[in-house]
Amino acid sequence: MTDKEAIQLHKLIEELRAKLKKSLQETLQLRKDLDLGREELQLSELKYNKLKDAITLEIDDKLNKARAAVEIAADEPVYKKDQK
Repeated sequence: MTDKEAIQLHKLIEELRAKLKKSLQETLQLRKDLDLGREELQLSELKYNKLKDAITLEIDDKLNKARAAVEIAADEPVYKKDQK
């Protein structure tokens, strides 16, 4: 192998190392972006579930109040003759 061939081989190896390094950096960045996206999704799901639970509790409270009002009204006599 001549010096000229060795130099060309060395340059080729350096180019391949640079390309590999760039690919690894891109891969790591994509992994970071994916992890960040997953975390954001989990936070969104937690917020959604918390909001849904709060709305469900509020609706249940309103329904229970309405049921109580209906039960009280149902216990009262409709006509004066039904009163004791």
